[in-house]
Amino acid sequence: MKKKRTHQRSAALEIANVINSGLGKPVLRLASDPELKIVRIPTPSLTINRITGGGFSLGRHVELFGDPSVGKSVIAMGTMALSQQRGNICALIDPEGVFDPEWFTHLGGYPEELVYQRPDDAEDVIGSLRMLSEMAIKGAPLEVVTIDSISAMVTKEQVEKDPREEERVASQARMMSRALRVLTTRNKKVLFIWTNQLRSNIGFGSQFQPNVTTGGRALGFYATTRIEFKKTGQVTKPKQRAVKGKLEKKEVKTGDWIQVRAEKEKSTRPYQQGAYIFDSDKGELDLASEIIQLGLEDGFIERVGNKYEYESIDGEIIREFEKAFKARIMDDLEIQGEMVDAITDTTHQMSRMDSEE
Repeated sequence: MKKKRTHQRSAALEIANVINSGLGKPVLRLASDPELKIVRIPTPSLTINRITGGGFSLGRHVELFGDPSVGKSVIAMGTMALSQQRGNICALIDPEGVFDPEWFTHLGGYPEELVYQRPDDAEDVIGSLRMLSEMAIKGAPLEVVTIDSISAMVTKEQVEKDPREEERVASQARMMSRALRVLTTRNKKVLFIWTNQLRSNIGFGSQFQPNVTTGGRALGFYATTRIEFKKTGQVTKPKQRAVKGKLEKKEVKTGDWIQVRAEKEKSTRPYQQGAYIFDSDKGELDLASEIIQLGLEDGFIERVGNKYEYESIDGEIIREFEKAFKARIMDDLEIQGEMVDAITDTTHQMSRMDSEE
């Protein structure tokens, strides 16, 4: 416990007040100001909440990048849905034009309350982002803005130029660099979630870094959090399929094991990672697999032979094979709630320990 240093605090406050008075506006304050406290908002993934210290930080940039069809948009949309459920307003910038209101509803969101833009070009995107952050400063209850995705943002120069002609190099990267300087300086409250894709690096140093994200390097510098998504294995289920006029039981891919890694995390400890199943049939994360993964790490779920075991708060011993154990987690909401609360509590404890180090 640090000793209170009343004299030094008073001196620091006096310096700030003198400079603020001289400049005619409150530009300096003490670093203990409550407004500087990191406020995290939860994502729909217990695993991502764990590796980010409890969720994404408000007032920051977050970049989600990696392999295709790994659930980057699900994380972004699900985070907005949870924000809406807490009574906030969110906005979606959709250069790809792939937003589905029914899918957003399935994730728990309210399309009728979501501010939406299908931009003509990247300059439209940046103009909207600037105005949205200004409205949040003035008191609008705007919490999350998602840009899905950077790869689909085309600059006005690219739109107007004949695609058969050679264009100037890196016009998108230059635009992103200029825009992020302004957005980061002005933004105080809004969480910007950017989804991005990987491209083959054909430039110098490609042997050391074979893949790079689109849009240049600026977002990598300005983002507080960068999470990489990588497929590490398929999930299959036996299904009936017609083969040469006969029904046969075949192993059919229904999802992937996804490894998520905090490639950059300036609000807590970086380089943490975890894994979950993305169910491509349902278009959502497999909550039961997340609970089992984190429950094993936290010690309240045990693997006994080929079965998983959990003792509930009431003392009930649940011991089942994987399929039945997952079904119990999803069907018994009381047991599910116990497990989620235990994981969330551990996540918060770990976050507090990180902040005290």
